[in-house]
Amino acid sequence: MKNWKAIAQAQQLGIPEEDLTRAAAALDRLEAVFRPLVRDLPHSVEPALIFSPIPEEAK
Repeated sequence: MKNWKAIAQAQQLGIPEEDLTRAAAALDRLEAVFRPLVRDLPHSVEPALIFSPIPEEAK
């Protein structure tokens, strides 16, 4: 797993320690879920270089 806190600190993002701890925990959970899924992707699958979500209509 990546050390998200160290990455953020090295980038000097200025994120408060409490927020950084919460964000790092969430990123660790996401990585734990997605890492096994990526392993099963064939090498022929191209990565999505651009992601343009369709905006939701205003309510």
